[in-house]
Formats: sequence, structure tokens, C-alpha cells
Amino acid sequence: MDERSNNEEMYQSLVTRSIAQSSRKSSTTSSAVLRARARAEAARMQVSFAQKEAEMMVEEATLKAKMHILKMEKEAATATAEEAVFAAAVENADLDSHHDIDLSLLPSNAAQRTSEYVLQHSSRASESIPMHTSSQLAVETVKQEMSNLRIDNEDTHLLIAPKNVKSQPSVSTIQHTPGNVPPVQTQIKRHFKPHVDATYLRQPTQRRWDADNSVKHTATTPDVTKYLMRREMVTSGLMEFDDQPENYWAWKTSFRSVIDELTLSPREELDLLIKWLGPASKEQARRIRAINSHNSAAGLSMVWQRLKETYGTPEAVEHSLLKRIEEFPRISNRDNVRLRELGDILLELEYAKEGGYLPGLAYLDTSRGVNPILEKLPFSLQEKWISQGSKYKECNHVPYPPFTFFSQFIRSEAKTRNDPSFMISQAHYSGPTKTERPTRYKVPVSVRKTDVFSEARAAPTGSVEKRAMDPDRLCPLHNKPHALRKCRTFRSKPIEERKTYLREKNICFRCCGSTNHRAKDCDKEIVCRECGSKTHTSALHPGPAPWFSEVSADQGEEEETHETPPGTLPAVTSKCTEVCGGNTNAKSCCRICLVKVYPEDHPGKVIQTYVVLDDQSNRSLARPEFFDHFGLYEKASPYTLKTCAGVMETSGRRATNFVVESFDGKIKIKLPTLIECEMIPDDRAEIPTPEIARYFPHLRHVADKIPPLNKNAQILILLGRDILRVHKVRQQYNGDHEDPYAQRLDLGWVIVGDVCLDRAHKPPSVSVYKTHTLPNGRTSMLSPCPNKIQVKETLNRKNTHQPRSLDCASQGEETEKLGATVFDSHPDDEKVALSVDDQTFLDIMDKEVYVDQANSWVAPLPFCKHRRRLPNNREMALRRLASLRRTLDRCTDMREHFLEFMGKVFENDHAETAPELEEHQERWYLPLFGVYHPQKPNQIKVVFDSSAKHDGVSLNDVLLSGPDLNNALLGILIRFRKENITVTADIQQMFYAFVVREDHRDYLRFLWYKDNDLNNNITEYRMKVHIFGNSPSPSVAIYGLRRAAQEYQDEYGTDSKEFVMRNFYVDDGLTSVPTEEEAIDLLQRTQKMLAASNLKLHKIASNSSKVMTAFAPEDLAKDLKDLDFSADPLPLQRSLGLIWNLESDSFGFQVSQEEKPFTKRGILSTVQSIYDPLGFVAPITIQGKVLIRELSSKEYDWDDPLPPDKQESWKLWRESLLELEKLHFKRRYVPMPLVSSQSRELCLFSDASTQAIAAVAYLRVTNDEDQCHVGFVMGKAKLAPHPAHTVPRLELCAAVLAAEMADTICCEMDIEMHAVRFFTDSRIVLGYIHNTSRRFHVYVANRVNRIRKSSHSQQWQYVATEQNPADHATRPMSVDILRASNWFSGPEFLKSSSEPPQSDSFGLVNPELDVEVRAQVAVNYTKATEGQFSSARFERFSSWKRLLQAITKLIQVTRTYSKTQKVDAVDARWQAKTVVIRCVQQEFYGEELKCLGDGIQLSKKSSLRKLNPFIDEDGLLRIGGRLTNADLPRDERHPVILPKTHHIASLIVRHYHEDVFHQGRHFTEGAVRSAGVWIVGGKRLVSSVIYNCVTCKKLRGRLMEQKMAPLPADRLTSEPPFTHVGLDVFGPWSIVTRRTRGGSAESKRWAVLFTCMSTRATHIEVLESMSTSSFINALRRFFAIRGSSKQLRSDRGTNFIGACKELKFNISDPELTSFLDKQGCSWTFNSPHSSHMGGCWERLIGVARRILEGMLLRSDTKHLTHEVLTTLMAEVMAILNARPLISVSTDPDNPSILTPAMILTQKITPVTAPPGDFDHKDLHKSQWKQVQCLAESFWKRWRQEYLVTLQKRHKWTDDKPNIQVDDVVLMKDSQAKRNDWPIGLVVKTLPSKDNKVRKVEVKVVRQGTTKTYSSER
Repeated sequence: MDERSNNEEMYQSLVTRSIAQSSRKSSTTSSAVLRARARAEAARMQVSFAQKEAEMMVEEATLKAKMHILKMEKEAATATAEEAVFAAAVENADLDSHHDIDLSLLPSNAAQRTSEYVLQHSSRASESIPMHTSSQLAVETVKQEMSNLRIDNEDTHLLIAPKNVKSQPSVSTIQHTPGNVPPVQTQIKRHFKPHVDATYLRQPTQRRWDADNSVKHTATTPDVTKYLMRREMVTSGLMEFDDQPENYWAWKTSFRSVIDELTLSPREELDLLIKWLGPASKEQARRIRAINSHNSAAGLSMVWQRLKETYGTPEAVEHSLLKRIEEFPRISNRDNVRLRELGDILLELEYAKEGGYLPGLAYLDTSRGVNPILEKLPFSLQEKWISQGSKYKECNHVPYPPFTFFSQFIRSEAKTRNDPSFMISQAHYSGPTKTERPTRYKVPVSVRKTDVFSEARAAPTGSVEKRAMDPDRLCPLHNKPHALRKCRTFRSKPIEERKTYLREKNICFRCCGSTNHRAKDCDKEIVCRECGSKTHTSALHPGPAPWFSEVSADQGEEEETHETPPGTLPAVTSKCTEVCGGNTNAKSCCRICLVKVYPEDHPGKVIQTYVVLDDQSNRSLARPEFFDHFGLYEKASPYTLKTCAGVMETSGRRATNFVVESFDGKIKIKLPTLIECEMIPDDRAEIPTPEIARYFPHLRHVADKIPPLNKNAQILILLGRDILRVHKVRQQYNGDHEDPYAQRLDLGWVIVGDVCLDRAHKPPSVSVYKTHTLPNGRTSMLSPCPNKIQVKETLNRKNTHQPRSLDCASQGEETEKLGATVFDSHPDDEKVALSVDDQTFLDIMDKEVYVDQANSWVAPLPFCKHRRRLPNNREMALRRLASLRRTLDRCTDMREHFLEFMGKVFENDHAETAPELEEHQERWYLPLFGVYHPQKPNQIKVVFDSSAKHDGVSLNDVLLSGPDLNNALLGILIRFRKENITVTADIQQMFYAFVVREDHRDYLRFLWYKDNDLNNNITEYRMKVHIFGNSPSPSVAIYGLRRAAQEYQDEYGTDSKEFVMRNFYVDDGLTSVPTEEEAIDLLQRTQKMLAASNLKLHKIASNSSKVMTAFAPEDLAKDLKDLDFSADPLPLQRSLGLIWNLESDSFGFQVSQEEKPFTKRGILSTVQSIYDPLGFVAPITIQGKVLIRELSSKEYDWDDPLPPDKQESWKLWRESLLELEKLHFKRRYVPMPLVSSQSRELCLFSDASTQAIAAVAYLRVTNDEDQCHVGFVMGKAKLAPHPAHTVPRLELCAAVLAAEMADTICCEMDIEMHAVRFFTDSRIVLGYIHNTSRRFHVYVANRVNRIRKSSHSQQWQYVATEQNPADHATRPMSVDILRASNWFSGPEFLKSSSEPPQSDSFGLVNPELDVEVRAQVAVNYTKATEGQFSSARFERFSSWKRLLQAITKLIQVTRTYSKTQKVDAVDARWQAKTVVIRCVQQEFYGEELKCLGDGIQLSKKSSLRKLNPFIDEDGLLRIGGRLTNADLPRDERHPVILPKTHHIASLIVRHYHEDVFHQGRHFTEGAVRSAGVWIVGGKRLVSSVIYNCVTCKKLRGRLMEQKMAPLPADRLTSEPPFTHVGLDVFGPWSIVTRRTRGGSAESKRWAVLFTCMSTRATHIEVLESMSTSSFINALRRFFAIRGSSKQLRSDRGTNFIGACKELKFNISDPELTSFLDKQGCSWTFNSPHSSHMGGCWERLIGVARRILEGMLLRSDTKHLTHEVLTTLMAEVMAILNARPLISVSTDPDNPSILTPAMILTQKITPVTAPPGDFDHKDLHKSQWKQVQCLAESFWKRWRQEYLVTLQKRHKWTDDKPNIQVDDVVLMKDSQAKRNDWPIGLVVKTLPSKDNKVRKVEVKVVRQGTTKTYSSER
């Protein structure tokens, strides 16, 4: 007890000294704590001594001793409880005020001071300082460690003391190394997590007292007490390191101070150290421990060294301190607390800077160091600092105030602004206040939002990292092909950490996609997908990532779904809850859109308003504010308004000619008339907003498509059904049954339905302390509807009694609905459905596939629901590995390939070292084996044998294989041939791109050698990705690929998704697009879309070099990477097995040259080696299949030799296969876009023989100019069954094959076919298909039904066998014959625009003899009816005169049999005319005749109403009119009426047209009217008759014309002059050859004009004699002067041929032909009668004649000589070559004139040579440059100025109908009169390249002789 008193006195003195340094409240509490601690310590000591006393008093009284011990323990417990209470009070007091403690006043007892130190800092770390607050360094400790870096002792520890106190002697528990520096005080705020037990916090002093005095009590302290003390110190006395450099030395000091008191071995200390390290440092320590597993001491030393290098170096500490300053946010004027935090950070920097061990902080004494901090201060503080800093600078004469002064300034301002005495509270403000009024708006009730996110494993960071390379293509975090802005790991980091990472990697802060520019220079368009902001991307969106899942309250009761990656902590979210409105009603949205409205004629007067879309209103309405805004003050008009409240009469204004525009400006619609109405609903709470869409998962992707709420826009318009377009739904997302749904209308997206979360509405009272869990697991402050009953019904038919329904009517309705849809059909009813296992597989994938933090898709192994547990098959895997090892030892190349493949697996992190498992845990080991691809002999693929069985089971036996999700290979190839530009691509290692869920990886274990070295030990690995060999891997990969496409379709476009979903076969993608730009854009977007999921699209190939050059070389196919596309030939590519020639854009075949044995196996291998999915060579392959069946008809084994007699036929066929390599098939169907075609027809042909059946399809496309193109689509041939069916049955099977082929093509082509037609050469089959009445046997009936299911009978037509291309595939055929057949091009009639007429129906062929037609008995009957005279008989007559003669003759014959009537020819003719007209009128005007006969007025719709018709006595309908009283014949006053459409009217007009001798319409119409006939619409009929009259065409018809053809290529090419030449001969001229006595002898001369077709230069040569040799000499002179020509053009017939005849030289003369051949020149003649084709030289001849005439006119010489004529021709040639080719420009900057002489003479103007003496080298030095410059100048101007003038067509500009074969034409003869022009028959047309006919061959008969002429127009 005396010792206890002494202790109390000692602590009382300590308390007394502390009072002087603290407040009264703190001192009182502290003294109470000290007293409690003293009593607690005394009690513990009494317990220890009491135990001794009890042992000594055992002899006296054992019971008394136990009571004594119990009493002491009771006192100790009481003191401990009292201490805990006072300790809590002290801790609360320390939160309010902080006081520095003078250590000089503390007791000198080392143990006691150490205990107080630990207590103080433990309490601060655990309660006072939050985890995220920055700490201050133990400065002097770090300083000493820095100064002692050369010392190897890692056990140095320092005690941190206050700065203003002298250092105390070292405590016995602290070991010092030589050279210790006295410690300096600093305030410590720790970052690391305190793991301190509560009991330790209550009793820190006592426990440290016991530890420090352990030596004194060794003899008396039991071992159990030592163990408990040691365990408690290890578990509760240590703190976890937070991987922050500024906290390293403080943490190390704390850690070593605890560890040094424990006797731990190096292994124990290393394990304990790793336990209390942070995540990053722990990983490093673990690796070092693994390396030094046998030397723990060395490992411990290496760990401490690594920690010091990583976290204890000055650079790391400086970087961490400065980073906190850089990331500190800007401070506002009222943010005083943050200003104080900044002051604390500056104080830490000040202490660290003064220590001197961080030299990098010296720059803080300059403006460069202070200004960045100054920029974070408010403007007022910046101004204040400038004032004080300037004063300090002037007073102290320094360049800049030191950092210490700046730090003191900030702390002083922070202290002043945070002084509670001067903080003004709004509660005590006595100024005027606003009068509060009750608000109608909701009062928000909210709880705090708490988010706990999964911690992603951070990538190791170093002090120096490489610069990120193209982060938009390769994520620098994972080194995978997704963009950094798409990286989920990067998005999961805190915003400050993301910004720091971007800064370190020099990545743009704005787009996060480039290292080549900064944010201020970034011009990319960005938008945040989470909030819609355009200032930052989604990767820099503040707050948590959107994909963190929520933890449901009842998650523990449900089955595990693995929505998040195993091993990661799920996000726990307590949502912020708000009441949904001002009342208890639900909040719902309706169809309201934000739009722009403006008058149609004033688009500038636009306003934004909300419109209500109400399809229940029949008119559109507008509020009065709308009319007032646009100033519509017209008079109101009354209208009736019918609402739910009733019908009311009201009035309102009208608004017309207004336009409504969608908010995005894409849709503009003219509004109907708007009626003013004040009753339009204006509840703004029903307006859809983006916030509402984000609350519902199925609506989140439309949130960015809904504009934010516009507070200034009012609801002014209601649009009804009178503008139907705005109500049509273009797209819709439904969600669950009770969820709101979204609709895309033309005016924008709307949301309809109740939008309260789970229909949770505002209750009458809200408890803010209670959180309800809604049915979906969401936490909410609001209670859900209590009136909800959940009933789980248990069906028990025996014991369940159904109560009688009270609503009998509803029960009856339900009974009637029962089974109402069981017979409903669906278009997909005939398709193959999924099995139960397939659906289970998809359910597993839908639920458990997710994206991990590395942006990779993670999928589980889809196990069967009820499966057998897998045994441990490690022994089997070892045996297989040993077998593989023996194989690798034998095969050196295979070993190298195998090791290379496995090395890539480990390098790409596709496999990992398998962890150790317990015995009971399930696992499976996969054996390995390698396979080679036949086309890639140097590449091995390692397959994991999942089918290997052990104990009767394999891994594939317990896995679901999944459905076949692949696209049809045939469909991909069909679509691949559609458009002009094609691309192919491949996904790199597609299976390995999808990660296996971590808990399933133990089923993918395998054995391999450590470090991929066959000499090392065997190690267990496991695959992290889905592997080759697993049966579900293809389905998993394809599912993941499509899921990735669907995930990012909104960002990268629907066409990119369709490319992946529709045109990928496993990992190969093929597609075709119309243009190169579309191909580049589609591929680039698809690349980015797949890269976001770490799927790399590469091996790109295209038939366009522009497309391939748009991508990096590493993205191209292997053999395309290093090519120069402009020069190098493109190699062949394989596209899904097809050989694709990129240059010619065609398909081909490569036939294997390998010799196969003549056995069944060899034959089958050869036939199957020809891969032809589209059936290009089906006629060839079917021949091989026929041979197989013939050769294998007998029973032979697979490897037995076949009979020699068949070997010759087999050899011939096999050799013929080599010819297949010469065949090339155009990839594209037709040379025009399919989408822009006028019509698209699919034509299919079928045929059969006893050997095979076949079908072939062609695509027939017609453009706007009625030009037809036919393309081969596909063919198919199948062997006929053996024994063969009847030929009709085989033909019917071939028709079924054609129908199935049509279904496949139409389904896969993805383009609408306007028509589908079928052709067969079997009339029997056509009869079967067209039959509807007769019955067949089952075989035929089933196949006819199948055909009718895909087509109707009108689509089937007959084709002759010789025109049927399918016939070629039904019998053997060689390659040469196939090439010349119509198999590839189709029959000729498909290529013509007109087709032969087809029969509408086909009957059965000999049904009585056909065994397939069931016999039937029919009874016929005859019915006689009374016939009437019909006008249809009149159509047989082509002349009115002959018709009347026939009818007259008939009347006369009938009268001869009548005794009462006389035979009068005149009367009979009149009666015949009356009969004909009356018959026509009765048929056409029967209704009018009936009305007039009954005295009824004609109908208003009658065309005769205005003619006032009446019926005369003969029953004829005549015109009444107004000329009744005129003195005219009756037929003129009342002509008979005839319709213009009847044949009789045409006969009458034609008759009177011939009477007036084919005069015009006026004469003809007058003659018809004079004859007493009124033809309704007669003017058009007369014009039509005259137009079709052959005689009129012969007399007055116009010449046929056609659109002017494009210029030939030789007119448009920039080749040397006179490369292409046009020539003609003109003349003659008489010249004087010699003088005679009587005068002079004369002879004739001709001239040959040569003109260049491109430059229009001219050359003239004179012909002296009329011989071929003379013409050749002229050509030789021309070629000698101008050079050889490639082509000569000239006229034929009268132009040139006539001149040649006159010159008496023959164009086909051998001498001339030989000369032209030697010159390499060809001669082309224009068509006869086509002088316009030689217009270019005809015009020059005319110009030359005029120039020559002008010369001769001025010349005094009357007689020409040869020399004078030659000279004149040379001058004419010079003038012609100096003529301008284009209009002379008035531009002073362009004085030169473009002439042919410019290129011929290389001179612009004839300039004389300058004077002076020139050396030879001076004359030629720059001549070639001048020549080159002039030539380039000429051709440049020739292309830019001259060619443009040839573009326009001056005549013949319109398209005219083509002349057809068998057309009768009139041949114009200029030398004869028109009546003498011959009539000819067109026998052949010669269409041009544009399919327009300009050349024809006409057969004419003249004077009994038939001649054929060729003509052009």
C-alpha cells in the first residue's frame, strides 16, 4: 500500500505541472485519468503480490487466500473501468483543443514516458485523425536515417520529441547507433490504419510498464502472462503501412519499437512485417520472401532495403509532399477549413525543408515554388500576400520572401479566419428577413450516401515510367488493345489518382487519348456518357464507376450469381433517397418533347417549347401564350371541345404555316392548323428528363438522348392525330412489365409510365433513422406499399379445394381465352430451335458474364446442372506429358514450335502458376498435344485435350457445349459479293481474349516445365483464358464477341455491331460496302469497338489499296505488311477457304499436286480437297463424285487398290482438275450498286438426270437505263440416289433444291428481291406445281407442298433444255467445255430487257398415263345460252371500208332468205353502218341509253352530260347540242357519238385520214366530223393515228437520233503529238507542170491532211500521183517529220474510200499494209454514212480550204506550180497550228495563247535570238529545261483549259429509244428525193459501251438486189 501511495504522489506532481500548460477542463480530466491509471497499476501489482502471499498462506487458510485474490481482482477491474471513462473524456477534449506538452516536465522514468508517448499517439491515430488525412513526417528521424545511409544497421529507432524542448536521455528500450542527432519535435498525423485493441487503448501505460519492467518480474511473472502480453502486442500494438512515402519512417519507428521488445526469429519477424505492409509493398515483400525462402535473415534484410529504396528515399518523399500540394484544390473565399488544411501542409513542408535532407525543396524559397500554391488561394489573399511580401522584400533586402514567411502568413490567415470568436452565425443575424410563405414544392428528405467500392489491384508504379504510347490504341495500364479512356481499372481509381497518372504519362487531360498534345490544344469532340458533359470524358467523370454492383439486403439467402469478379469486394451503396413529389401521389412521365417552333416564312423567330403528344385528340391545340408570343391577334372562331368533363362550346384563334423541329435539328415537320385552347395540360412534373432515365437500367443508354429540363420552356402545344407522323414509334425499350418504357419518336425520346423507384411513394410520415429494403434489394428511406400480399401456392390436387369464384363472368372469359393461341403460327416456326441445354447455356452466360477491371470479358465454364464430380486425374496427365516429351525429343522442329507457342502463352499472361489446393477441392488436369495446319506447316497450335477421359469421365462430359452461334458460312460469302469494296479481318487469338472466372480455373490445370525449360522440374499451371479443346469455347467466344458488340453499339454505330453480329465466322470477318470511305470508317470503328473489350482486329485485307493504306502495317494481313501497294503485286488471300485475288477482285482455285493412291481413301481425299461452297465448279466436282460411286460400288476396304480398268477415267478427271487454276470468277455479282438498281430479280434454274440433280441461281439487275446485268450467285449439284428414281421425280427434287436455294439466298443476301423466278425444262414438273385440283401420291405431294411453301405457281416458267444452265451440272463436263457454256453467265434471254412471253399456266402432261397422278372420274355437261352480237368481232378488221363491206354482205345474204325485204345495196350499206355503231354504243354507253330510254337525267359523272345526247329512231345515240335549227345536214347537226378507245373509232379516223391523203390533224378531224361522227376525245385519237401512220412517217418523219457518244480515248490522252492521227484527202488542184508552145501542161494534185487527235496539230502533205506508192511516200514524209503514230483514223465510203478510188490506191494493198505494220501503226475506218465521226478533221479541211482560197485570192499568180502549192500548204499548216485552241484570255497575267504550235515548236512567240557571242555549251546548257517547262506548261493548260471545252454536248443531248432488230427504217439518200428513199430492215444492232445503239446493219432491196449497209447515228 505504501508503494501505491508513492505512485499516487508522483503522478499528482506530474498533474500539477501539467496544469500550467492546459485549460482547466483538460487538466481536471487528465488528473482523473492519471489517478485511475495509478489505481489500476497499483491493483495489478497487488494481484501479483497477492498470488505470492496466497502461496505462503496456503497452510493457514486456502479459502482466505482465494478470497483475497478475488478482492484484489475486483479492485483492479474497477480501476480499469474508471480509467476507460476518463480516457474517453480526455480523447474528446483533445479533439477540441491541442496543446503541446513540455517533455521536460514529464517524469524522468523512461518506462513511464514511453508509455505516455505510445498512449498519446495511439489515441490520435485511432480516433482523432481520419485515414485520408495527410500526415506530417517524423522529420528528424528521417533526417538521421538519411545521414546514416552508409550504415548497414537497419535497427535504428528514434523518439520524436517536441521542437521547443531539450532532448532527454535515451530510454533503455531505444537503441542508438553512433552519430545520433538529438530528436526534434513534430506533430504526427498517421496515414496507416491503427489495428489497436480496445483494451490496449484503455491500458497502454500499464502494458508498456509491464513490458519495460519485465526483467524485474521475470521470476514472478508466469509464462502464460508473457505469452498473452506478447500476443497482444503483436496483434494490437502494430499498425498497417499505407504505402505512402511520407509515412514510412514514422511507421518504421513504431513497428521497430514494438518488435524490438519481442524475441522473434528472422522468419517470424519477416512474416509479421509482411502482415502489416500495404498492398503494393506487401507484393514486393512476398516476392523477396519467396526468393529467400531458405534464408530468412537475408530476406528480412532485403525487404527493409527494398522498402527504404521505394518509400524512404528523399526523392520519393519530395514527390509525395509536392504531389499533395499540386493536387490540393482551389480555395474559395469562404472555405476557411480548407485554408487551415493548406497551412498544416505548408508547415510540414517547412519542417521538412529546414531538416536539410530534402534538397529538392529549396526551390520553395523562390517565386517559382510559391506561385503555384498562391494560385490556389482566393483573390483577396493573393492581393494581401503581394502587399506583405513586397514589404518583407524591401525591409530585408532579399530577392523573394522565404518559404517560412509564406507559411507563417498562410497559417496566420487560417487561424484568424477559423477563430470561433469572430465567426458570424446566420442564427444570430438580426437583419431584415424575407417573409416566409408556404411552398408547394417538395421538401427533400435524404440520408447520407455511402459508397464502398471494390479495390482494384493497382499497377506497380515507379519513380520513372516510360511515356505512354498511343493510349487510344493500347492501354498503358494493361498493355492490351483497349483505349485508356475505356479502361475499367483506370475509371475505378479516384479522380485525383487518375489525373496524377495522366500527368505522369503526359496524356491529354481532355481526351485521354493522345500524348502528342495538351488539353488546351485538344480539338477532339468529347462527351461524358455518364453525365452528358462535353468538358470531360467518361474516364474523368468524378465519383464512382457506374458498373459497381449493389449488394442486396437478402443476398445471403439467394444463390451466388458471380456478378462481380471473385476476390473483389462488392460495392455497398446506401442510396440518397428523396420524396418523389409534394404530395403522396406517384410521379409519372408522359409523351412530352422539347422542340423548336417557328413560322415557316420566318425561321429566325424560333422558340423552344414542350409539346404534348396526344393521339386521343383529333386536332392540334396551342395555349394562348403561343399566339401572344408570335403576335397572332386575329379574330377568334367558335368550335366545340369535347373532354372527359363534357362537351362545351368555346372559341379560339387559329395559327397556320408553322414548323416544328426536333431538339437535335434532324427532323422538321410542318404543323397543321393550331387551335387556341386554354385547357392543355401543363404539368411539368410529367416531362421526361435524363435523371429519370438513369434510375432505370433498361433506360440508361437513352439518358444522353433526352434533353435536360428547360426551365424557360413552357408546355404550349398539344399535337393530335391530324399530324400522324409524330405519333409513330420508331424504336422502343420496354423493361419489365411494370417499368416505364421509352419510345423514340420523330421529335425525340420520351418516357411513359410511373417513374417512382419500385413504386415507392411518399408515406404520411418518414423516419430518417430507418432504411427500408425494396423488393429488388435497393435501400430506401421510404417504406414500400404495405398493402402487398405475396402468396406462394402449393398445388395439391387431392387436398386442395378450389373456392367458387364470385365473378363468374370473368371466369368464363378466362376459359374462352384458354388455348386461343395454340394454333398461331410464326415465321420462325420451321427453324431449328434451341435445346434445353442450349437455353441453359445462354442463361448462364447472360447471368454470369461480366467485364473485369482490365476490360476483358470474364465467362465461367458452363457446367451441366446435374454432373458427376471430377476425380483427380493428375497421374493420367503425367503419363500424357511423358508421352509428349518423348515425341518432342524425337522431333526437333516440333519441340521448337511447341516451346515457342507455350512461351507466348506465358508471355501474354494466359496462364498462371496454379495455387495449392486442399485434398477435398475439385480439380482437373488437361493433357497437351500439338496440331499443324496443312497450309501453315511451321505453326503449331497446342490443344488442351478436354476430351481425355479418366475414370470414365472427361471435362467435356460435364460441360455444356452451348448452341451453334456461328453465322452461316454460305450466307457470309453471299453477302461478301454484294458491293464494290470488300474487306476481310481476323480477331487475334479470339479464344484467349475471354477470361475464365477465377474459381473455375482449377478445372483448367495442366502440367508443364518450369520457366518453359524442358530441363526444369514439372510445375502445375492453370489457364486463365478459354482454351482450344473445350467443347463450349467456340460458343463462349462467339457469345462474348457479340456481347462486346452490343455493349458499345451506341458509341460506335449499329453498322459496326451488325458487321460483328452478321458477318463474322468465328474470328474471321468478311463484308462488302459501296465505297472506300465507308469501308475505312466501318473498320476503324469496329476496331475501336472490339479494342474496348481487348479484342484486336487485325490481318486486314481489301481489294482497295486506299483502304489498306488507311491502317497501320501491323494491322494488315501477314503478307501485306511490307508491300508498296502502288508498285508491288498483291498476293493471293484466303477468305474462309476461298482463294481471293485482290488485284483482279476474283475468286480462283488452287489444286493440290500431291499424288494420292488409287484407293477409296485417296479418291475421296482428292474430291474433298476441292473446296467450292458457292458451287462455281459444281459440274466438275459432281463428275468426281460420280466416279467415286462407280469405283466404290463394290465392297473394297479404304486402302485396297481399285480395279485397273477404272484408273484411266479417274486419271483423266484428276488431270483435268489442273485446268481449274485457269478459271477466275468475279467476286462481285454485277458492276453496279445493288441498292441503286431499278429492279433485282433472282432467277433459279433446275434440272436432273439419272446421275445427278442440280440447281443454279443468277442475279438479274436492271439499272435506270434499262440495261441488264446478270451475275452468277451459286450452284449446287447432288448425286441422284442409287438405284435412281424416275426422271419426273428427279426433276421434282431438283425443283425442291431450287426452292430451298432461293430461301437461303433471300434470307442471307440482306437486300430485298423485287422478284424471284424459277425455270425448269420439265413440263411435267410445271404441271405438278400449277395443278390445284388433281391429287398426287405422297412422294410428289410432299415435294409440291415444299415448293409452294417457298413460291407460288406463277413464279415457275419453262425454259428449253439447250438454254438451261443447270443441265451442265447433271452430266460430266470438262473445264474447257464449262468455260464456253452458259453456266457462269446464264441464258441469253436474261441479259435482254425484253423476254419471250410465258404461259400463265401449265397443265398436267398426260394425267391419265402419269402414275404420280391419282385417277379420277369426271362427269361433263353442256349448257346452251343465247348469244348476242358483240363488237369484239370488229377487231379482226383493219379497215373501216372492209368492215362495212363484210357487214353489208352479211345483211344482203340474210335478206335473200327474207321474202318481204328487197336486196338494196345502198340501204344495206347504210344499215351495216348503223348496226356497227349501235353495237358499239350499247357496249360503251349502256347506262346512258338506259337513262335516256327511261327519261331519267344522266349522271353527273357521265362524259356525255354536256353533249345533251338523245336517241334517234334507229336507236343511235346522237348529240343534241344547240344546232337543231341550223340549215345543215342531219349528220352534221346531230352526229353520232363514239368512244375514242374503241377499235371502230380508230378505223374511222384512219379511213378519213387516208381520204385526205395523209394530211394533218386539222384536215383529218374535219373529215371525220363532216362524216357525221363525234368521237369523244377525238383530238388525241387523231394525233395517235397520224403518229403511227407509216405513210406519214415516210413523208414527214424525223431522222433517228441518239445521245452523243463519249469522246474516244485518243482524243483525251496527253500523249506526244501525232500519236493518234486522223487523216483525209482533199483537192484536187490544177498545177502547171511544164510550158508548151500553145500554153502549159497541167496536172492534178491532192493533199493529205493529218491532224493530231489530242493536240489538234495539223500536218499537210501533197500527193503528186494517183498511186498507192505516192500515198505511201506522203505517209513516209509525215512519219519522218512527226514520228510514227499508233493509230490512223479515216472516213469510209464517199469521204475517204472515194478519194482512195480516185487516187487509185487500195487501202488493203499489201504494200501499204506491210508499211503500216513495220511502223507499228493500225488503221481504223469510221462507219459509212457517219461523217460526224470525222468532224475533227472535216472541220480542219474546211478551214484549210478557206485559208488556201484567201492566199490564192491575194496572189497574182494565175497558175500554180507544184512548188508554189507545196509552199502554200506549208503556210496553211503553220496558220492552222497557230490557231488558239481555247478562247483568248483578256487576263494580263496570262498573255500566252494555247496553240498546237506551242507543243510542236516549243515556242510561245516567235522571238529572235538575242545578240552576242555564245559558246556551244552556253547554247545547250538550259535548253532541256526550257523544252521541259514549255511541254509541261502546254499539257497543264491543255488539261485544265482545253479538255473542259470538250465536256459539253452541243447537240444530241437526250437519251432516245434504241433501234431494235427487225425494225423497218427509211434510209436517207441525199442524192434522191424523199419519195425515192429506200426502205430497209434492221438485221443487226451494234450497241456501244453504254448500251446505246448507234450502229446498225440494214438490209435494203434495190432493183431486185439485196444489199446490207452499215450505218451509224
